Amino acid sequence: NLLPIRFSGDALCKGLWFLTKWSTLVSALMLLLIAIERYKKVCKPFGPQMTPLAKQLSIIALFVLSAILTFPTVFFHGEISFPARGTSHLTGYRCGRNTFLTGLEGYFTIYNVVLAAVAFTGITAVTILYVFVGKTIYKQTKFRSRFASSPRKSYISPKSDSGVVSDGNDDVFLENSVKENEENKARKDSADSFYSTDDELESTDADLPRKKSSNNPRKKSIISHVYTVPQVLRKFKISILFMCITLVFILTFTPRLVIMISEATNKGYWSGLTDNQIRASLFFYRFYIVNNIVNPFLYAAFDSRFKQEIKKRLSCFKKT
Repeated sequence: NLLPIRFSGDALCKGLWFLTKWSTLVSALMLLLIAIERYKKVCKPFGPQMTPLAKQLSIIALFVLSAILTFPTVFFHGEISFPARGTSHLTGYRCGRNTFLTGLEGYFTIYNVVLAAVAFTGITAVTILYVFVGKTIYKQTKFRSRFASSPRKSYISPKSDSGVVSDGNDDVFLENSVKENEENKARKDSADSFYSTDDELESTDADLPRKKSSNNPRKKSIISHVYTVPQVLRKFKISILFMCITLVFILTFTPRLVIMISEATNKGYWSGLTDNQIRASLFFYRFYIVNNIVNPFLYAAFDSRFKQEIKKRLSCFKKT
């Protein structure tokens, strides 16, 4: 969209297309990585977790993979010269796909099919992972809602050790009670206690089993009581935040995916459109940009620290 008829610079055009597609692919794969991490935290809290080193290596691999998948873009885009409409002595330049000039239409079709397959696989995987996360959150919320409405009071046996442990990200439930007999099992399972808040708990997931079994002074800070549904949802707010971010990304990226598939299956897709249809197609082709606009508002809605920082920045502007 930059200088649509006066864009000069083939290298700059290729670089901009590469950066645009690379950043989009990085964002998509990052959401997949986050979905895997959320699934492990929420649904498999006692299973193997991602260590800080594993997370760093995963991010590096994600950046490299995105660069590899995006690199062919430099062969399919570049500066295109065209005569101005209605004149024979004026030449315009635009930045776009030049496969009709370079004879790489077939390779571009294959490339689009590969990207579409990657996108479809990623969207499917993220959807499945967050379905499991959502089911876990729903079960925990429904359980506490049913218990909160029950007149029965909570009970914790001195020998029991049940609770919800914050993992630094607000949403890991670790429930482990000592089963004495079938008669009081329901009351023990319904008892609920939280360790210290996110800001206070900085231990890694690998330390959880050891700290849970040791007589750590932190155990003394456990407060046993029944938590309401809003309080439980606050404990899951990070997972809910990323679920919303992923949903917005899928909704804004799907139109682009549909157009990419149409390009791959119909080589004359763009040439068969009217001017208004081209405008509409280009609008939806770049509709994923809305995702970047919506994300700050989602962070503001879910992250209290983010809101505090915004207020600080705004107060600084008011003083100046």
